[in-house]
Amino acid sequence: MTSRIRLWTAASAAVCVVPALAVVTTPGAAQAACTAPITIPTSGVAPRADQTTVVTGNTGTVSDPADTGIAWSPRAFGADVVSADGSLSKQITVAYTRTTDVSNAPDPTDGGARVSSDSGATFSAAPSSVPAWKLGEVGQLLDGRLLGGQFIINGALDRTTVPGQVTMPLVLSISADKGRNWSSVSAQTVFTDAQIPSNQPNPNVNSIRGVRMAGRPIQMTNGAIVLPVYFAMALTATTNITFAAVLTAKPGFTADGAVNTATPWQFTMRPVTSNPTTSFNETAVIERQDGALLAVTRRETSPATLSYRVSTDIGATWSASTSVAFADQAGCAVTGVYPQLAMLPTGQLVLGSGRPDNWLAISTDASGTSWTQEQQTYWNAPTNGGQWWYGSSGYTALVPTGGSRLLQFADNCQAPNGSGVNGCASNLNFEKGRAYKIVDRQVAVLPPGTGKIDLLGKIKHGTVTVSTDLTGVPPAGAVTPPTPYGSAPSAADATSTPYWSSAQGAIDGSTAFWSGALSSRGDGTGTYQLKLDRSYHLTRIGLALLPGAAAKAQLEVSADGVTWTPAGPGTISTTGDRALRYYPLDATAGYLRIRTEAASCAAVGGPAQCSMINELELYSTVNSFENEFAIPRGLSNLACTRMTSVWANGDPGHDSGNAVRLIDGGNATYCDGETTIGRFTYPGPGVSQPAASARTLQAGVYPVSITNGLLFDVNGVRSDGTTGPVYHLAIVNGQRWAAYTTAGGWSGLGGAVVPLSAWTTFQVVASTTGATLYTVDASGQRTLIGSIPETDGVGVTSITGYTFSSGSTAGVGDQAVFDDISFD
Repeated sequence: MTSRIRLWTAASAAVCVVPALAVVTTPGAAQAACTAPITIPTSGVAPRADQTTVVTGNTGTVSDPADTGIAWSPRAFGADVVSADGSLSKQITVAYTRTTDVSNAPDPTDGGARVSSDSGATFSAAPSSVPAWKLGEVGQLLDGRLLGGQFIINGALDRTTVPGQVTMPLVLSISADKGRNWSSVSAQTVFTDAQIPSNQPNPNVNSIRGVRMAGRPIQMTNGAIVLPVYFAMALTATTNITFAAVLTAKPGFTADGAVNTATPWQFTMRPVTSNPTTSFNETAVIERQDGALLAVTRRETSPATLSYRVSTDIGATWSASTSVAFADQAGCAVTGVYPQLAMLPTGQLVLGSGRPDNWLAISTDASGTSWTQEQQTYWNAPTNGGQWWYGSSGYTALVPTGGSRLLQFADNCQAPNGSGVNGCASNLNFEKGRAYKIVDRQVAVLPPGTGKIDLLGKIKHGTVTVSTDLTGVPPAGAVTPPTPYGSAPSAADATSTPYWSSAQGAIDGSTAFWSGALSSRGDGTGTYQLKLDRSYHLTRIGLALLPGAAAKAQLEVSADGVTWTPAGPGTISTTGDRALRYYPLDATAGYLRIRTEAASCAAVGGPAQCSMINELELYSTVNSFENEFAIPRGLSNLACTRMTSVWANGDPGHDSGNAVRLIDGGNATYCDGETTIGRFTYPGPGVSQPAASARTLQAGVYPVSITNGLLFDVNGVRSDGTTGPVYHLAIVNGQRWAAYTTAGGWSGLGGAVVPLSAWTTFQVVASTTGATLYTVDASGQRTLIGSIPETDGVGVTSITGYTFSSGSTAGVGDQAVFDDISFD
C-alpha cells in the first residue's frame, strides 16, 4: 500500500495563528503560552448539567491479541442493525494497515479487518469477503449502502486523448449488506489545466503524480456525493507538493430508492486548499446542521497543523482558509494529522486527530468554527527519551454508536518507515508497550440538560404506548436497520421486526436517512401520539424531521388524551434537519402528540408526498439518568455512586435502561466503603434549584442489600439560619421505614416491608410545616406510610434539596439502585 503522508519532524518554535470565533463554556485558568505541539489535557472539564460535556469511558482492544503482526492506521465505519426483538445496535467494521509505512502498489495482504455486531462491545475476525486492503475510506449513502474508496483512488490517467485534460477512473466500491460484500461502481472525473489551482508551481494535468483518498466519503442530504482527496503534484524531478480537493457528483436515485449506479458517476474536481510552498492533504468533510459543507485539512507545517474551510455550494467555492483553534487556547495552532469529523444524532459535532497522542474536541454550536473541551483519549509515548511523535501514529477513526455515544479508534504503535524508524520501532520503552494493536475508546458527548425519558425502553416494556400512522416502509432498494448484516435489502425487512409497524425509528437513537418513522398515508401527513407512563412536567423536546428537506410539525400536549393544547413553539418549521434540534417545553401532561405535515421524498426515490420523524427525544423534571454516562451530572457530593445499566445488572424487566447505583462495599475499584459513606446530593453543578416553602421528592429505589440502612434526607434552611437535613428517614435493617430526630433517635413509620431486588416508588411531601411519606404504585395511587417529624425541632424556613446515602461510614454492605427521581 502506498504510504500515507508522514512528516516525522521535530517540534519547532510555537506557531500562532489568528484566533477563530471562541465558544466559552465555563471559566478556566489563564491561557498559557502557545506550545508546539499544542498542549492537550489528559482529562476533560468537570461535568455540569447545564452545558455540553465530553466524558470518556473504557479503552478496549479491537485487534486479535494473539496476532503480533503489524496493525496500525485504523479506518472504521458502522451501519444500523436491528434484531428481530427490536433492539438496535451498530454493525462496525474496522479495517487497518498490516504493512510498514512505505510506498508500494495495493496488495490484498496489506490490510486486516475486525467486525462487531454489538456496537463495539466485542470484535471478531472479519469474513474473508471484506477487502480490507481496498477500504481506504468508507462512508454511507442516503440509501443505506456503504461507499468505499481505495487510498490510491485513481486508476490509469488518460492525459493524451485531449491535450491539457485528464480523464481519471476512480476506484470505488459499494456494499449493499452493511460491509460484508463489495462490488465495483463505475466512476470517473475529467478536468483540465484550468481547474488546477493557479497558485500551484506547475498547474497542469501533466504534473499530477497521484491522487489519494484520505477522508471519509459522504452523501449530503441533497444527494451530492463528496469524496475528499489530495493531489500529489510534481514540484521538482524528485519532490512533490500536495493540494486538498473534493470530487463531487450527484447521481440521482432509482424508482426503488437506491442511488443509481447503472449510469457511471461523473465527478467534478473542486480544489479546497492549495498553496505554492505548503502542502495540504488529508481532509475530513461533513454536512453541518445548516446544510453547509465543512472541511478540516492537514497542513504540512512543522509540526503538522489543522485548518478549515466552509462551502455553501457543494464545494464550488469556499470560505477563507482559517486555522483550527481551541476556545481556551485562542491563537494557538492545533497540531494533528488525518482529521476526523462526526456529527452525532444529538447534533454535537466532534473533531478527532492525533500526533502527539490522540485527542478529540467538540464544537458546541455545531459550526466547526471553534472547538472546545479538547482532551487526550489514547497515548503511548516513550518513557526513556526519544521523540514526542514516536508511539501511536495519531491516525484515528470516529464511529457514532447511537444518541450521544461514539467510539474513537487508534493504534498503539505506528509502523516503521522504510528506514526502520518511527512509531515503536526504535530502541525505547513506551507507556503502553511496543505491541502492535488497534484500540477503541468509549466517548459520550452529553448535551445540556438532564431528565431524558427512555421512550424506547418504556415502549418496549409497555408502560408508554404509541398510537401512530407513521408506519410506512422505505423504498425497496434502501438498506435499512432491519436489513441483516450480510444480506441485501428485502421486502421481508418490513415485517421481520416491529421496527416499522411500531415506528421504532423515531426513538432508536439514529438519524440515518431511513432510520426514522415514515408516513403511511397517501397525503403524506402523519400523527405520532404518546401516552406516557405518568404525568410529567415536560421541559424540552428534541426533534428531527425529514432529513435535508423543508418540513413542518405541530406539537400538542394533553392531560387526558382528549383535550389538546399547543406545546412549546406549537408549530415547528425547519429548512431541513441533519440531526436533532431542541425546543423548550413548559407543560404538565400525560400525553404528547406530533402532527407532521406533508413534504416530498421523491428526490431520494421515496413517495411524492411524505413526512417523517427521524428522531425524537423528550425531557422532563424527572431524572431518569438516560442522558448520563459513568458519573451522573446534576448531583454533588458523590461517593460510591455511579451510573449502571439496569437491564444488564439485575432487572431486565425495568422500563428504562439507566439508573444510579450506590454500592457501599469493600471493592476498592468502586470505592473504599470502609472509610466512606456512599451518597449523592441534589442539586449539583449546573442545576438552578431555588429554595421553596414546599417540594415533593419522588424516587424509585431497588434495594439490593441493606446491612446498615438506606438514608434519605430532605435538606433545607432551619429557622436558626443553619442548613442541612430537615427531614431524615431511612429504610433500616429489616427493610422497614423509619424516621429520625435528634431528640428521640429512630422510630418506625409503619408500612409494608420494603422488598429486596424489587422496585419501590416512594414520595415525600415536604414543607416548612411538616412532611409525609407515601409509597406509590404503578397506577400512581399513593399509600400513606406516616408523618416525618422535623429532624432538629428548631423550625424550617425553606426546602432546598435532598441527599441519598448508605447507612454507615465504617460499615459496608448497603447497595441500591435509584431511578426516576423528581423534586418538584
